This record gives sequence, C-alpha cells and structure tokens, in this order.
Amino acid sequence: MDKNEAGWKQIEELAGERGIQSMKAAEEFSPRLARLAVEFGYGDVYASDALTLKQRSLITLSSLITQGDPGTGLSYHFRAALRIGVTKEEILELINHCTAYAGFPKCINALFIFKEAYETYEEENK
Repeated sequence: MDKNEAGWKQIEELAGERGIQSMKAAEEFSPRLARLAVEFGYGDVYASDALTLKQRSLITLSSLITQGDPGTGLSYHFRAALRIGVTKEEILELINHCTAYAGFPKCINALFIFKEAYETYEEENK
C-alpha cells in the first residue's frame, strides 16, 4: 500500500467520514498541502506501529494545545480522539496537565474548544 492510500485509510480510521470530507475540502483548495498531510502526516507518521492510535491522539492533542491552536485543528482532533475511544475525562486531564507547560490562557482556550467539540460529538452520536 502506498503512502497516499495508507494516509486516507488512517484518516478514515481516526476521524471517519467527517475526516475524509475535511481533507477533501482542503484538497480542493490546496491539493499539494492536502497531499503532504495525507502522505506524510497520516500515511507515514500515523502509520507506524510503535504507538497506538490512542497514544498518537493524546500526543497530537498535547502538541496542538501547547502551540495554542486557535480551534480548527484542535476541534478536529478532539472529535477524532473521542471517536477512537479517548474518554472525556482523559481529555480533560490532558488539558489540565498541559497548564504546567503551556499556561492557563492556552489551556482555558483549549477547554472551551473541547467543550464545543464534545457537545458536537455527543449530538452526532446519540
């Protein structure tokens, strides 16, 4: 399986149809950036067996929180984490843990992004 095919498979496993549609929207606007994300981000980095998908998800969330992601990526990855079995409590604890490294402003921002993402996830999965 080539990296493009592996990447699309990872996106589907991680984020389902919503993830596929998000990446297709990115691909329509910037085919090159989408290809890089699919082939490298998902087809290479996420495809390794050294970490579980749940571990990768927690690492990704931690990185996005500490960078102060303004919402789009963080919201996407919060919903993906919930989809693959990371619990609300685990995500809240991750946000709490990040305050020691990223500070309260970034983590409070992440908390409100998570609240919205969680409510959306719950509504879609009733």
